[in-house]
Amino acid sequence: MSDIDDQPVAALETLCRAPVGRRSMMRRMAALSAAPAMFGFAGSAFAMTDDTSLNTRRVRYALRGGKVLEGYFASPRGKSNLGVVVVMPDEIGVDAKAQETACRYAQAGYLAIAPDLGATFKGGSRDAMVAQMMKTVPELKRLSHSNSKVAKISIVAA
Repeated sequence: MSDIDDQPVAALETLCRAPVGRRSMMRRMAALSAAPAMFGFAGSAFAMTDDTSLNTRRVRYALRGGKVLEGYFASPRGKSNLGVVVVMPDEIGVDAKAQETACRYAQAGYLAIAPDLGATFKGGSRDAMVAQMMKTVPELKRLSHSNSKVAKISIVAA
């Protein structure tokens, strides 16, 4: 095993060994949460695209009231004050077609979100999950790169 593989394990062992203060504990926990990204263990956390003009990621985004929106986010690199486009995937999860559609909207200057309905809204039919997503749309106006407008709802057709 290499030193890189041992570092997150060693940090976890150090965290569990001795009593520590709250601030020290929080600092160490933050370091542990960043370890996978720093050491290349992120797996499919970030979606890859060949277009260097776009920021594309598969992330979890915290909304108000303890809600978490999980999905594929795409936006023009270095831009803010963007209209938001919600790309409803054809299936419960995010598929390649929804990611491609989100990238096209991002190239046109929007912050595009393809929500992972199954991960965000547990249980129920797809129609019920879409209805729950529509109730979440006002929260999307508060996203950091948003201009407070949901510009379009796009449903990816089969």
